[in-house]
Amino acid sequence: MKERKKQPIIEIRPIRDLGPWAKELQRIYLDAYQEDYLYAYRDPKRVKRYLKWLLKHADGGFFVAFDQEKPVGFIVVQPDCRYQGEEIPEIHELVVDPAYQGLGIGKRLMQEALNFLTKRGYQKVALWVGEKNEDARRFYERLGFKVTDRQGSWLRMERRLQDSSASMSSRVSRTEKASTTSESSIISSEV
Repeated sequence: MKERKKQPIIEIRPIRDLGPWAKELQRIYLDAYQEDYLYAYRDPKRVKRYLKWLLKHADGGFFVAFDQEKPVGFIVVQPDCRYQGEEIPEIHELVVDPAYQGLGIGKRLMQEALNFLTKRGYQKVALWVGEKNEDARRFYERLGFKVTDRQGSWLRMERRLQDSSASMSSRVSRTEKASTTSESSIISSEV
């Protein structure tokens, strides 16, 4: 019989400074992408610069999941992205510590990001995912994202935001009993 993971009490908060969490967020990113040399940065210094870049462009859309005061995952949204002349916010990163995957943290982080954008009046959100990252793509599809474009080895996925909390809640509850394969894998928009 498979042993169930104990459900931690997770709090999701926006951050405006990497400050005391910089090293831990860097570790989470590197651990989550440990086997992924195709879509991720591997050099710790490059990851540190990338996290700073994400924070600078997030405009309040950098959310961290905490187990007590320990970061265990994060999602970053850039609200002011433009694509083909249209302003469409993009999710640049969704990463959950491998030790905490399979507990619904990725879904909760995504819900936080979608609520953030909905409150700001956006109608759509997009992300890019590596074409070979099938687990992540299936995860995003279950949350209502659809492939809308391709550039090289990247797929662009978009989703409408109207009433995102209601539509996501129903999707999440329908998929709750489904396999958590994509959650136990690396989940990232790969941008």
